[in-house]
Amino acid sequence: MAESANGPISPLKWIGFIGGLFVFVLMILASPPEGLSLAGWRTAAVATLMATWWVTEVIPISATAMLPLVLFPILGVGDIAAAATPYAHPMIFLFLGGFIIAIAMQRWDLHRRIALNIIALIGSKPRSIIAGFMVSAAFMSMWVSNTASTMMMLPIAMSVIMLTRSPDHSIEDQKQYTNFGLTLMLAIAFSASVGGLGTVIGTPTNALMIAFVDDAYGIQINFAEWMLIGLPVVILGLPVIFYTLANLVYPVKIKSLPGGRKFILDELKSLGKITRPEVLVAVIFTLVGVLWMTRPLIERTMPEISDAGIAIFGALLLFLIPVDLKNATFLMRWKDAEKLPWGVLILFGGGLSLAGAIQRTGLAEWVGGFFAILSGWHVILILFIVAIVIITFTELASNSATAAAFLPVIGSVAISVGQDPLLFAVPVALVASCAFMLPVATPPNAIVYGSGVMTIPQMAKAGFTLNIFFAILVTLLTYFLFSVMLGIEIGHIPASITQ
Repeated sequence: MAESANGPISPLKWIGFIGGLFVFVLMILASPPEGLSLAGWRTAAVATLMATWWVTEVIPISATAMLPLVLFPILGVGDIAAAATPYAHPMIFLFLGGFIIAIAMQRWDLHRRIALNIIALIGSKPRSIIAGFMVSAAFMSMWVSNTASTMMMLPIAMSVIMLTRSPDHSIEDQKQYTNFGLTLMLAIAFSASVGGLGTVIGTPTNALMIAFVDDAYGIQINFAEWMLIGLPVVILGLPVIFYTLANLVYPVKIKSLPGGRKFILDELKSLGKITRPEVLVAVIFTLVGVLWMTRPLIERTMPEISDAGIAIFGALLLFLIPVDLKNATFLMRWKDAEKLPWGVLILFGGGLSLAGAIQRTGLAEWVGGFFAILSGWHVILILFIVAIVIITFTELASNSATAAAFLPVIGSVAISVGQDPLLFAVPVALVASCAFMLPVATPPNAIVYGSGVMTIPQMAKAGFTLNIFFAILVTLLTYFLFSVMLGIEIGHIPASITQ
């Protein structure tokens, strides 16, 4: 069982461990309900065990994600090849290449230079500084992990907050500076989470959804097409976060910040002139981005090219291009690549393996049948309910685990109410990253909470409001914009899916 960071194993973990196993064994011993195959029922047992262990984190969530490799062959759900193939899905290699490029940016401090330049460019007034940190965190999270983006911003933000602390402030002034600190730290965390929605590699939930709809329904979404979905959420979501925090929840009214701009410029100056490795990494980063965007054009002459292949191409260039040939120094060393978040890749594979079994055994269709009663409801209301359920669940569990558990079921729910499953899958992927209330909901929340600037009630106060706002935002965007962009006909299931 996973060790607790603060001492003994918590009662919740014991409940999750014993309770999950108990329910799993009961389901295995029981006969399947009417209309569901034995393989489907046993898949439900594995899904219940995995969901319980994912929520309570009895063992590391990546370790739980390996259960299909053991349980599916034993229970007759599928052979080892069927269980293991999703762990080598092309989307996993897309993330692998993206992670290596992100590590190269971090090795040469390119990410920090980009972030500081964005902050300096936007302005030096308190509200402008907050906006600068938000844009910077969101942009970096499109390309590196949300965790890395937040960690990079944290020490800079803390140094800015320290400029506001003085025993000479009046009580009212101190309240205003406290609001500034709260808004700044929360804005960084929330912007990092939302920024990850902008690209396929920004957060695993995006790629999980793309891989799922491809495997289950043959619907393909490429890198550029996803940006047409993700970027509107980022572009509209950041102002929502800023207004909610800086105007409604913790109003920022101070007009100036002692030494604020000077500090940012000093940080930039400390980086020195841009180095050759930074330039080379920036060129490769740009090249990969351009290739992703123009892939539809490239496919005319190279039809088999893929986003994953482009990512691995960029990663390989980092190992091939020297910084100092005489000393055999290259842009990337395997020592650096060992820092890859391998657990995320395994979690990704486990989620796809589980989703594949849920689809293959008829479990998703069986569960979806219970929701046919919703077919008379307006689709906007159903989408909003789906968004609220996913956001609530992901406050307590990993966003990737949440998406992996819900995508196959939600897809079948969509079909049962007469809708294109893509219409329901897109908001699941998006809102799974929109958990703003609790430190345990997502690493960016935990990181800023660990700074000591805020309490859990202070985070929850802002987060609850934003959870509702983002559920509404994603619902409306899905219905009015994404449905048009993706060619989804409301109230119609494509013939290719019903066949």
